[in-house]
Amino acid sequence: MNSMTREALWERLRDGALVEGALPERGEARSPWFVRAMLGFSGWIGALFLFMFVGAFFTFAMENAFAAIGIGAGACAAAALLFRSGRKGDFSAQFAFAVSLAGQGLMLYGLGKWFGKEIWLTALAMAAVQAALFALVPNFLHRVWAAWTGAAALAFVLSDLRLYTLAPPLVTAAFVWAWIREFDFGARAAQLRAAGYGLALASMQVTLMHGDLWVRWFVGRDSGPLGGWIGYWLGAALSAAVLVWAVLALLRREGVALGSGPGRIALAGAALLGLASLKASGVGPAAALLVVGYANGNRVLAGLGIVALLGYLSHYYYSLQATLLEKSAILAATGVALLVARAALHLWWPKQTEAGDA
Repeated sequence: MNSMTREALWERLRDGALVEGALPERGEARSPWFVRAMLGFSGWIGALFLFMFVGAFFTFAMENAFAAIGIGAGACAAAALLFRSGRKGDFSAQFAFAVSLAGQGLMLYGLGKWFGKEIWLTALAMAAVQAALFALVPNFLHRVWAAWTGAAALAFVLSDLRLYTLAPPLVTAAFVWAWIREFDFGARAAQLRAAGYGLALASMQVTLMHGDLWVRWFVGRDSGPLGGWIGYWLGAALSAAVLVWAVLALLRREGVALGSGPGRIALAGAALLGLASLKASGVGPAAALLVVGYANGNRVLAGLGIVALLGYLSHYYYSLQATLLEKSAILAATGVALLVARAALHLWWPKQTEAGDA
Protein backbone atom coordinates (compact mmCIF):
# COMPACT_ATOMS: atom_id res chain seq x y z
CA MET A 1 0.00 0.00 0.00
CA ASN A 2 1.36 3.37 -1.00
CA SER A 3 2.07 5.75 1.81
CA MET A 4 -0.36 8.66 2.09
CA THR A 5 0.39 12.02 3.63
CA ARG A 6 -1.75 13.45 6.41
CA GLU A 7 -3.03 16.21 4.13
CA ALA A 8 -4.00 13.81 1.32
CA LEU A 9 -5.86 11.55 3.73
CA TRP A 10 -7.80 14.53 5.07
CA GLU A 11 -8.75 15.61 1.53
CA ARG A 12 -10.13 12.14 0.72
CA LEU A 13 -12.15 12.05 3.94
CA ARG A 14 -13.55 15.52 3.22
CA ASP A 15 -14.48 14.55 -0.34
CA GLY A 16 -16.44 11.62 1.05
CA ALA A 17 -18.33 14.00 3.37
CA LEU A 18 -16.94 12.21 6.41
CA VAL A 19 -15.29 15.38 7.74
CA GLU A 20 -15.53 19.08 7.07
CA GLY A 21 -13.51 22.21 7.71
CA ALA A 22 -9.81 22.86 7.71
CA LEU A 23 -7.18 20.35 8.75
CA PRO A 24 -6.62 20.47 12.52
CA GLU A 25 -3.27 21.67 13.72
CA ARG A 26 -0.70 19.00 14.38
CA GLY A 27 -0.40 18.27 18.09
CA GLU A 28 2.87 18.52 19.91
CA ALA A 29 4.55 15.12 20.11
CA ARG A 30 5.73 14.17 23.58
CA SER A 31 8.97 12.33 24.08
CA PRO A 32 9.01 9.08 26.08
CA TRP A 33 9.28 9.52 29.83
CA PHE A 34 12.83 8.18 30.01
CA VAL A 35 14.00 10.69 27.40
CA ARG A 36 12.33 13.52 29.30
CA ALA A 37 13.86 12.27 32.57
CA MET A 38 17.34 12.26 31.02
CA LEU A 39 16.83 15.74 29.60
CA GLY A 40 15.68 17.04 32.97
CA PHE A 41 18.63 15.41 34.72
CA SER A 42 21.01 16.88 32.15
CA GLY A 43 19.57 20.32 32.95
CA TRP A 44 20.58 19.91 36.59
CA ILE A 45 24.02 18.64 35.57
CA GLY A 46 24.48 21.63 33.25
CA ALA A 47 23.48 24.06 35.99
CA LEU A 48 25.86 22.35 38.43
CA PHE A 49 28.83 22.64 36.09
CA LEU A 50 27.92 26.24 35.31
CA PHE A 51 27.97 27.19 38.97
CA MET A 52 31.18 25.27 39.57
CA PHE A 53 32.80 27.22 36.73
CA VAL A 54 31.42 30.61 37.73
CA GLY A 55 31.62 30.04 41.49
CA ALA A 56 35.36 30.75 41.60
CA PHE A 57 34.67 34.33 40.53
CA PHE A 58 32.14 34.87 43.31
CA THR A 59 33.98 33.57 46.36
CA PHE A 60 33.67 37.03 47.89
CA ALA A 61 29.90 36.44 48.07
CA MET A 62 30.50 33.94 50.88
CA GLU A 63 32.09 36.71 52.94
CA ASN A 64 29.70 39.56 52.21
CA ALA A 65 26.00 39.27 53.00
CA PHE A 66 24.87 41.94 50.53
CA ALA A 67 26.90 40.37 47.73
CA ALA A 68 25.33 36.97 48.38
CA ILE A 69 21.85 38.51 48.40
CA GLY A 70 22.53 40.45 45.19
CA ILE A 71 23.99 37.49 43.30
CA GLY A 72 21.18 35.24 44.51
CA ALA A 73 18.57 37.76 43.40
CA GLY A 74 20.30 37.99 40.01
CA ALA A 75 20.21 34.19 39.65
CA CYS A 76 16.50 34.14 40.51
CA ALA A 77 15.85 36.92 37.99
CA ALA A 78 17.76 34.99 35.31
CA ALA A 79 15.70 31.89 36.08
CA ALA A 80 12.48 33.91 35.81
CA LEU A 81 13.58 35.22 32.42
CA LEU A 82 14.36 31.67 31.26
CA PHE A 83 10.90 30.52 32.33
CA ARG A 84 9.28 33.52 30.60
CA SER A 85 11.30 33.17 27.39
CA GLY A 86 8.75 30.78 25.95
CA ARG A 87 11.26 27.96 25.47
CA LYS A 88 9.57 24.61 25.97
CA GLY A 89 11.49 21.53 26.94
CA ASP A 90 12.54 19.58 29.98
CA PHE A 91 16.18 20.67 29.74
CA SER A 92 15.46 24.40 29.81
CA ALA A 93 12.79 24.06 32.52
CA GLN A 94 14.99 21.99 34.83
CA PHE A 95 18.03 24.17 34.13
CA ALA A 96 16.04 27.28 35.10
CA PHE A 97 14.71 25.50 38.20
CA ALA A 98 18.26 24.61 39.29
CA VAL A 99 19.43 28.20 38.73
CA SER A 100 16.52 29.47 40.80
CA LEU A 101 17.28 27.05 43.66
CA ALA A 102 20.91 28.14 43.67
CA GLY A 103 19.83 31.78 43.81
CA GLN A 104 17.43 31.07 46.67
CA GLY A 105 20.22 29.29 48.55
CA LEU A 106 22.54 32.28 48.14
CA MET A 107 19.83 34.67 49.30
CA LEU A 108 19.10 32.50 52.34
CA TYR A 109 22.81 32.45 53.21
CA GLY A 110 23.11 36.20 52.79
CA LEU A 111 19.98 36.95 54.82
CA GLY A 112 21.13 34.62 57.58
CA LYS A 113 24.52 36.33 57.66
CA TRP A 114 22.86 39.76 57.71
CA PHE A 115 20.29 39.15 60.45
CA GLY A 116 22.56 36.96 62.56
CA LYS A 117 20.79 35.39 65.54
CA GLU A 118 17.40 36.88 64.61
CA ILE A 119 16.29 33.68 62.89
CA TRP A 120 12.67 34.73 62.55
CA LEU A 121 13.67 37.77 60.49
CA THR A 122 15.63 35.55 58.10
CA ALA A 123 12.67 33.19 57.75
CA LEU A 124 10.23 36.07 57.30
CA ALA A 125 12.40 37.60 54.57
CA MET A 126 12.64 34.25 52.76
CA ALA A 127 8.86 33.89 52.95
CA ALA A 128 8.57 37.27 51.20
CA VAL A 129 11.10 36.12 48.58
CA GLN A 130 9.14 32.93 47.92
CA ALA A 131 5.90 34.92 47.60
CA ALA A 132 7.54 37.16 44.98
CA LEU A 133 8.90 34.14 43.08
CA PHE A 134 5.46 32.51 43.18
CA ALA A 135 3.98 35.56 41.47
CA LEU A 136 6.79 36.20 38.96
CA VAL A 137 7.84 32.72 37.79
CA PRO A 138 5.22 31.17 35.44
CA ASN A 139 6.02 27.52 36.11
CA PHE A 140 3.67 25.16 37.95
CA LEU A 141 6.32 23.04 39.68
CA HIS A 142 8.29 26.12 40.71
CA ARG A 143 5.13 27.68 42.16
CA VAL A 144 4.44 24.51 44.16
CA TRP A 145 7.98 24.73 45.54
CA ALA A 146 7.62 28.45 46.32
CA ALA A 147 4.30 27.94 48.12
CA TRP A 148 5.66 25.00 50.10
CA THR A 149 8.90 26.66 51.21
CA GLY A 150 7.17 30.01 51.83
CA ALA A 151 4.61 28.41 54.14
CA ALA A 152 7.35 26.38 55.84
CA ALA A 153 9.32 29.59 56.40
CA LEU A 154 6.30 31.23 58.05
CA ALA A 155 5.90 28.15 60.25
CA PHE A 156 9.56 28.53 61.21
CA VAL A 157 8.87 32.17 62.12
CA LEU A 158 6.17 30.98 64.52
CA SER A 159 8.56 28.39 65.94
CA ASP A 160 11.27 30.95 66.58
CA LEU A 161 8.72 33.27 68.21
CA ARG A 162 7.67 30.37 70.46
CA LEU A 163 4.27 30.06 68.81
CA TYR A 164 4.91 26.79 67.01
CA THR A 165 1.62 25.21 68.17
CA LEU A 166 -0.23 27.66 65.91
CA ALA A 167 1.59 26.55 62.75
CA PRO A 168 -0.37 23.33 61.93
CA PRO A 169 -3.89 24.84 62.20
CA LEU A 170 -2.94 28.05 60.35
CA VAL A 171 -1.20 26.28 57.45
CA THR A 172 -4.00 23.70 57.22
CA ALA A 173 -6.64 26.45 57.19
CA ALA A 174 -4.86 28.11 54.24
CA PHE A 175 -4.73 24.74 52.46
CA VAL A 176 -8.45 24.10 52.98
CA TRP A 177 -9.37 27.58 51.74
CA ALA A 178 -7.24 27.17 48.59
CA TRP A 179 -8.85 23.88 47.55
CA ILE A 180 -12.40 24.87 48.44
CA ARG A 181 -12.06 28.02 46.31
CA GLU A 182 -10.28 26.13 43.51
CA PHE A 183 -12.71 27.13 40.75
CA ASP A 184 -13.65 30.61 41.98
CA PHE A 185 -10.82 32.55 40.34
CA GLY A 186 -11.17 31.65 36.67
CA ALA A 187 -7.91 32.28 34.85
CA ARG A 188 -5.89 32.06 38.07
CA ALA A 189 -7.17 28.59 38.95
CA ALA A 190 -3.85 27.01 37.94
CA GLN A 191 -1.95 29.32 40.30
CA LEU A 192 -4.39 28.51 43.11
CA ARG A 193 -3.91 24.77 42.50
CA ALA A 194 -0.12 25.21 42.65
CA ALA A 195 -0.51 27.08 45.93
CA GLY A 196 -2.85 24.35 47.16
CA TYR A 197 -0.32 21.59 46.47
CA GLY A 198 2.44 23.60 48.12
CA LEU A 199 0.28 24.26 51.18
CA ALA A 200 -0.62 20.55 51.31
CA LEU A 201 3.08 19.65 51.49
CA ALA A 202 3.65 22.34 54.12
CA SER A 203 0.66 21.12 56.14
CA MET A 204 1.96 17.56 56.04
CA GLN A 205 5.42 18.79 57.06
CA VAL A 206 4.27 20.80 60.10
CA THR A 207 1.94 17.95 61.11
CA LEU A 208 4.69 15.34 61.05
CA MET A 209 7.26 17.70 62.63
CA HIS A 210 4.89 18.90 65.33
CA GLY A 211 6.27 18.93 68.85
CA ASP A 212 8.71 20.57 71.20
CA LEU A 213 11.49 18.18 70.14
CA TRP A 214 11.51 19.59 66.61
CA VAL A 215 11.59 23.16 67.94
CA ARG A 216 14.67 22.39 70.01
CA TRP A 217 16.30 20.74 67.03
CA PHE A 218 15.76 23.67 64.64
CA VAL A 219 15.76 26.68 66.95
CA GLY A 220 18.09 25.35 69.60
CA ARG A 221 16.02 26.36 72.63
CA ASP A 222 12.82 25.56 74.48
CA SER A 223 9.53 26.63 72.98
CA GLY A 224 8.62 28.92 75.87
CA PRO A 225 5.24 29.55 77.53
CA LEU A 226 3.13 28.80 74.45
CA GLY A 227 5.02 25.55 74.00
CA GLY A 228 3.61 24.36 77.34
CA TRP A 229 0.12 23.31 78.21
CA ILE A 230 -1.50 26.61 77.24
CA GLY A 231 -0.02 26.58 73.77
CA TYR A 232 -0.66 22.86 73.34
CA TRP A 233 -4.37 23.11 74.12
CA LEU A 234 -4.72 26.27 72.04
CA GLY A 235 -3.13 24.63 68.99
CA ALA A 236 -5.13 21.43 69.48
CA ALA A 237 -8.41 23.36 69.76
CA LEU A 238 -7.62 25.35 66.61
CA SER A 239 -6.73 22.13 64.73
CA ALA A 240 -10.08 20.64 65.71
CA ALA A 241 -11.87 23.83 64.66
CA VAL A 242 -10.15 23.80 61.25
CA LEU A 243 -11.28 20.21 60.63
CA VAL A 244 -14.89 20.98 61.54
CA TRP A 245 -14.81 24.13 59.37
CA ALA A 246 -13.45 22.11 56.43
CA VAL A 247 -16.29 19.59 56.73
CA LEU A 248 -18.89 22.38 57.01
CA ALA A 249 -17.47 24.14 53.94
CA LEU A 250 -17.46 20.93 51.91
CA LEU A 251 -21.06 20.12 52.89
CA ARG A 252 -22.11 23.64 51.92
CA ARG A 253 -20.27 23.39 48.60
CA GLU A 254 -21.92 20.07 47.75
CA GLY A 255 -25.36 21.34 48.74
CA VAL A 256 -25.81 18.83 51.58
CA ALA A 257 -28.17 20.07 54.30
CA LEU A 258 -26.66 20.01 57.78
CA GLY A 259 -29.84 18.45 59.17
CA SER A 260 -29.86 15.60 56.65
CA GLY A 261 -28.57 12.11 57.43
CA PRO A 262 -25.25 12.49 55.57
CA GLY A 263 -24.77 15.97 57.03
CA ARG A 264 -25.29 14.82 60.61
CA ILE A 265 -22.99 11.82 60.18
CA ALA A 266 -20.25 13.92 58.58
CA LEU A 267 -20.43 16.51 61.35
CA ALA A 268 -20.46 13.80 64.01
CA GLY A 269 -17.34 12.22 62.50
CA ALA A 270 -15.60 15.60 62.32
CA ALA A 271 -16.54 16.30 65.93
CA LEU A 272 -15.14 12.94 67.08
CA LEU A 273 -11.87 13.51 65.22
CA GLY A 274 -11.79 17.03 66.66
CA LEU A 275 -12.08 15.60 70.16
CA ALA A 276 -9.25 13.19 69.35
CA SER A 277 -7.19 16.20 68.23
CA LEU A 278 -7.38 17.62 71.74
CA LYS A 279 -5.16 14.77 72.88
CA ALA A 280 -3.30 14.09 69.62
CA SER A 281 -3.17 17.50 67.95
CA GLY A 282 -1.87 16.24 64.60
CA VAL A 283 -4.98 14.17 63.89
CA GLY A 284 -7.03 17.23 62.90
CA PRO A 285 -4.68 18.63 60.20
CA ALA A 286 -3.96 15.18 58.77
CA ALA A 287 -7.67 14.32 58.66
CA ALA A 288 -8.40 17.66 56.96
CA LEU A 289 -5.85 16.79 54.24
CA LEU A 290 -7.50 13.41 53.73
CA VAL A 291 -11.08 14.74 53.75
CA VAL A 292 -10.38 17.54 51.26
CA GLY A 293 -8.47 15.18 48.96
CA TYR A 294 -11.30 12.63 49.01
CA ALA A 295 -14.00 15.28 48.52
CA ASN A 296 -12.17 16.77 45.52
CA GLY A 297 -11.41 13.37 44.00
CA ASN A 298 -7.69 14.20 44.19
CA ARG A 299 -5.59 11.09 44.81
CA VAL A 300 -2.43 13.09 45.44
CA LEU A 301 -4.01 15.08 48.28
CA ALA A 302 -5.67 11.96 49.69
CA GLY A 303 -2.32 10.16 49.59
CA LEU A 304 -0.61 13.04 51.38
CA GLY A 305 -3.37 12.94 54.01
CA ILE A 306 -2.86 9.20 54.55
CA VAL A 307 0.90 9.64 54.85
CA ALA A 308 0.45 12.53 57.30
CA LEU A 309 -2.08 10.61 59.40
CA LEU A 310 -0.05 7.39 59.56
CA GLY A 311 3.19 9.28 60.15
CA TYR A 312 1.77 11.37 62.97
CA LEU A 313 0.06 8.40 64.65
CA SER A 314 3.29 6.41 64.45
CA HIS A 315 5.22 9.27 66.03
CA TYR A 316 2.52 9.73 68.67
CA TYR A 317 2.49 6.01 69.48
CA TYR A 318 6.25 5.72 69.94
CA SER A 319 6.49 8.96 71.94
CA LEU A 320 3.61 7.99 74.22
CA GLN A 321 4.73 7.67 77.83
CA ALA A 322 3.09 4.32 78.52
CA THR A 323 4.01 0.68 78.91
CA LEU A 324 3.76 -1.77 76.04
CA LEU A 325 0.72 -3.37 77.68
CA GLU A 326 -1.06 -0.01 77.87
CA LYS A 327 -0.14 0.78 74.25
CA SER A 328 -1.51 -2.61 73.16
CA ALA A 329 -4.76 -1.91 74.98
CA ILE A 330 -5.01 1.50 73.29
CA LEU A 331 -4.49 -0.05 69.86
CA ALA A 332 -7.10 -2.73 70.55
CA ALA A 333 -9.62 -0.15 71.75
CA THR A 334 -8.94 1.98 68.66
CA GLY A 335 -9.52 -0.99 66.38
CA VAL A 336 -12.81 -1.82 68.09
CA ALA A 337 -13.94 1.81 67.82
CA LEU A 338 -13.15 1.86 64.10
CA LEU A 339 -15.10 -1.37 63.52
CA VAL A 340 -18.08 0.05 65.43
CA ALA A 341 -17.90 3.25 63.36
CA ARG A 342 -17.84 1.21 60.13
CA ALA A 343 -20.89 -0.80 61.25
CA ALA A 344 -22.72 2.40 62.18
CA LEU A 345 -22.03 3.92 58.78
CA HIS A 346 -23.37 0.83 56.99
CA LEU A 347 -26.46 0.88 59.20
CA TRP A 348 -27.37 4.58 59.20
CA TRP A 349 -25.83 6.01 56.02
CA PRO A 350 -28.68 6.48 53.51
CA LYS A 351 -28.42 4.37 50.41
CA GLN A 352 -28.22 6.05 47.00
CA THR A 353 -31.48 6.06 45.05
CA GLU A 354 -31.41 4.04 41.86
CA ALA A 355 -31.78 5.91 38.58
CA GLY A 356 -35.12 4.28 37.82
CA ASP A 357 -36.65 4.61 41.29
CA ALA A 358 -39.33 7.16 41.95
